[in-house]
Amino acid sequence: MLDSIKLKVGRYLKKVKLAQNGDRVYLTFPYNKALIQIIKDTFQGIRWHGFDAKPIKKWSIPMTQRNMFTLLYLSGQDPYAPYNISRRKFEITSGRPLYEHQEIMVNQIMTYRQCILAAEMGTGKTLPVIETLEMVFPESDYDQASWYIGPKSGVMAVNLEFEKWEANVHPWMLTYEGLLSFVKEHDFQICNPPKFIVLDESSKIKNPKAQRSKAVACVTDSMREVYGLDCYVVELSGTPAPRSPVDWWHQCEIACPGFLSEPSLFHMRKRLALIVERESSSGVYPHVVTWLDDEKKCNICGKYEDDEAHPFSHKFEPSRNEVGSLYHRLKGLVLVQFKKDCLDLPEKQYRVMRLKPEADTLRAAKLIAKTSTRAIEVLTRLRELSDGFQYIKKEAGEETCPNCFGEKIMTIKVGNIETDDPEEMIKAGFHDEEVPCTYCGGKGTVIKYVRDTEYAESPKDEALRNIMDDHDEIGRLIVWGGFTGSIDKIIQIALTKGWVVLSVDGRGYRCFSALETPSIEDLLKSMDASHKDRSHYMEQYPKVCFVGHPQAGGMSLTLTASPTEVFYSNSFSGEARMQSEDRFHRVGMDVNRGATIIDFIHLKTDQLVLDNLRKKKDLQSLTMGEVQQALEIGD
Repeated sequence: MLDSIKLKVGRYLKKVKLAQNGDRVYLTFPYNKALIQIIKDTFQGIRWHGFDAKPIKKWSIPMTQRNMFTLLYLSGQDPYAPYNISRRKFEITSGRPLYEHQEIMVNQIMTYRQCILAAEMGTGKTLPVIETLEMVFPESDYDQASWYIGPKSGVMAVNLEFEKWEANVHPWMLTYEGLLSFVKEHDFQICNPPKFIVLDESSKIKNPKAQRSKAVACVTDSMREVYGLDCYVVELSGTPAPRSPVDWWHQCEIACPGFLSEPSLFHMRKRLALIVERESSSGVYPHVVTWLDDEKKCNICGKYEDDEAHPFSHKFEPSRNEVGSLYHRLKGLVLVQFKKDCLDLPEKQYRVMRLKPEADTLRAAKLIAKTSTRAIEVLTRLRELSDGFQYIKKEAGEETCPNCFGEKIMTIKVGNIETDDPEEMIKAGFHDEEVPCTYCGGKGTVIKYVRDTEYAESPKDEALRNIMDDHDEIGRLIVWGGFTGSIDKIIQIALTKGWVVLSVDGRGYRCFSALETPSIEDLLKSMDASHKDRSHYMEQYPKVCFVGHPQAGGMSLTLTASPTEVFYSNSFSGEARMQSEDRFHRVGMDVNRGATIIDFIHLKTDQLVLDNLRKKKDLQSLTMGEVQQALEIGD
């Protein structure tokens, strides 16, 4: 570490003395307001020691990989140099049929090593990963480990892909939950990290406070400590920013700490959005008025120039499109690829089936709106009603009282004054007194409730039966449901129509058949139109319906054997919707039959959820450089 350096402050260089003490670096310099602001806005874990018990007028920062990257940049060096070089072209000798865009993915990984492939679902990210793994680990060299981390559905699907492409390298396969358990077992100390790690569906680690995100950061930081730039951190995601543009921040931190100048999610949100402080019962909180995604929005209020707020309250001040410019800031670290630019596939066709509600349903909807006290409860129950069921609480015997643990009595403090202050209770001579438990009424037990489901016929049911009849000859169909109750309903409809069912939701993978129950792997292979044994599975299982919840089964799977996806209902997850839409729209699909997505709209809540999902996709498309709106849904 140098004794002193010069840091960039606008057009000038300011001398700063450096001193290392333990795991922190101390910065000493004459008072400079601009330099202090730069330190606050770029470094993590900053601390001013002028207010300590033994004050020293110095700033200090922890010696993290991110802070060292930032320090190098501010001192005039170029830590971005590995990403400023042109993408190299590597020879691929496996003989596997790669598309041109897949070769670009291979070259991206081999050139930059620590990067993000933000390639749209269906572009085929697994095959380039297999190719690069085999290039990094030739058959004669298995000294260094490689890990694959992904969601539960992804681990199974990628295993099938490695089998399908007869890969010579087989990384250690872990779910994100499995990785967390492994890292906890080693007390967050990874002494022998892998040299190559694949983080599939990297949006799963967008929250830096989540335990799985911390586990991934522990592994990748250890990799860089051991191997430096000679290790591979490859993140894959078709939906890198499913909720907001700041979802990019921690994914970039994992790939290259410090690549984005903002030191936290808060700083990034502050740059990309217009934020005001609002009061609530729990205090003041920052509220996002609007994302700065259009230069025509006002930099003061976030509204357009023709809004009535101008010019009476303030003069219109044009803003900067910070969300759109994020795409350019990610250049080098992130490779963005859209399916429409890479593959000659028919466009997805969207259909909305509007189903007229019965009079009884409308009366039930009005009753729910009148009797429910909270807006979220009303919305949830109306969505359930639209799908033709209601969750209810049902008595299921008794259980031990959780308050008195079956003792029937409880101990309270008794005194002559009303106070909750422990010191005042002692002064007033409060004493303990045993009284009957107020929770169970002195019985020691309480009624046990379980969730049950009451079903009713919905117009969605008949619409789904008709679609299944239309697909009898094709023999493959995909249906998504937004609730467990919806999933169970769809499964029963499919079984009564003579279909074999492969289901995945929060309860995991399950198979249903009127005859012998098939294996999960066989049914997954039967849903892949490009599988080498497709004809065998078609003969063995003439009609297979994949039934899933988008958040459980919407990632990593290949379901190209079906030309149709039916959204019986949706969840509010934009990521789950975007991912699930592309399970069948990819290489191997029947281009003649095309890809049709059908949404059932019964009650108005169905349309409300669908509109919300459209907005989320539009915002993500902007951060990935696609200004033209990507989702056009017709009735």
